[in-house]
Amino acid sequence: MKWRLTRRSRLIDALREKVPSTHSARSLKRALESNGCRVNGRIERFASVQLEKGDWIELISLSPKVSEKISYPIVYEDEDLLILNKPAGAICTDKAFQQALGRSVYLAHRLDKETTGVLLFGKNPTLAKELQGLFEERRMEKEYLALVDGIPCTRSGLIRSHFIKKGHFEGQTIWGSNPAGRGLYAETQWEICSFIGKEATLVRCFPRTGRTHQIRVHLAEMGHPILIDRQYASQFRSSLFAARPLLHASRLQFVWKEKPLSFAVDPPADFRCSISDAIV
Repeated sequence: MKWRLTRRSRLIDALREKVPSTHSARSLKRALESNGCRVNGRIERFASVQLEKGDWIELISLSPKVSEKISYPIVYEDEDLLILNKPAGAICTDKAFQQALGRSVYLAHRLDKETTGVLLFGKNPTLAKELQGLFEERRMEKEYLALVDGIPCTRSGLIRSHFIKKGHFEGQTIWGSNPAGRGLYAETQWEICSFIGKEATLVRCFPRTGRTHQIRVHLAEMGHPILIDRQYASQFRSSLFAARPLLHASRLQFVWKEKPLSFAVDPPADFRCSISDAIV
């Protein structure tokens, strides 16, 4: 749904005028919070923002919210390890997962709150520390899928930079590369999987280091931020809507007690649906 304002108005008032009365104010708020509204091409989440005559508004199709309990599918488990398929919205702390699972587990690494996919735990603190050592020693092979804005000009690439703190966004630190070459070393290899329509690309990423927001920063700095990552991009070329940054930890491979292990999980439904919608 897309239309142009004929008079000055607050966003919430403009939405209420256009959207059928069968949809509640709560459903409109939910659409805003889920990155479902754009004003002049920019994602807008504040209902009270003042708009001007001639502004363009674009809104996703509203549908009733389906109440679902968050699940934590187990991918693999033995006496030492636990591998989960992390859902979007789960915060990576030992306490949060211990409460969710009802038992003692300890994170070997972390994923951002809205990132999904393979997550590794040790069954006790000592095992978790050993596993963390494998990450620090770069003996973990990691693979991610990301749906990015626009079409990269090359099929693959290798990004090397040094991260420093650049600021804050809604209470979170913004990281970025330091042109002076000082800071935390970060290295990401990437390659194109497929083109999603004319405005988005599915990219496979192989982070060689494990810096906070590493893939998100590197993709944004090469001009193709993850859809929809508002922390590292204010505007997107693609008209695709998404409630979260579409980043998925698809595979983790390492050697444990002289045994090679490899775990892979498919992207969740919202990721797959976003790709389907973009193709259409």
